[in-house]
Amino acid sequence: MAQERPTFPTRRLHHVGVVVRDLEKAIAQLEALGFGPFMFDEENRTFTIHFKGELRGKPAEWATKISNARMGEVELELLEPVEGDQALKETLDAQGEGLHHIGWLTTDLQGDMERAKAAGAEVWTSSMVAGQPGFCYFLPTAVGNLAIELREP
Repeated sequence: MAQERPTFPTRRLHHVGVVVRDLEKAIAQLEALGFGPFMFDEENRTFTIHFKGELRGKPAEWATKISNARMGEVELELLEPVEGDQALKETLDAQGEGLHHIGWLTTDLQGDMERAKAAGAEVWTSSMVAGQPGFCYFLPTAVGNLAIELREP
């Protein structure tokens, strides 16, 4: 009998996250190459989000400046860590700028986290504040040092 393989909530990739030191500079370089336009939402090109959650199982608070560009069905998400200890800063300090994570949307974040943990994934960081969309990053994979994110819409 074949063993059932765990899967993420959808097989369709939602976004690719890239950590950068200077968001405005990264946007300018990528838009000059034809990517974009980069916008956080309909009114803001970039936006700084303050998070409260956990990092490596301990309480943490941090802020990240973010912008996105559509690339067909997938978003390119640029992230600049600006305050506090956070997974993005850990990656930036250890590896420099570059690919940080691939992300999927889920409407069952807690359940999907539990299923992934049961399959051996370890939560790196998460933020689940009542009334706000939650997310988690799992520790990077052995292949490509790539984190996987689950995020509520």
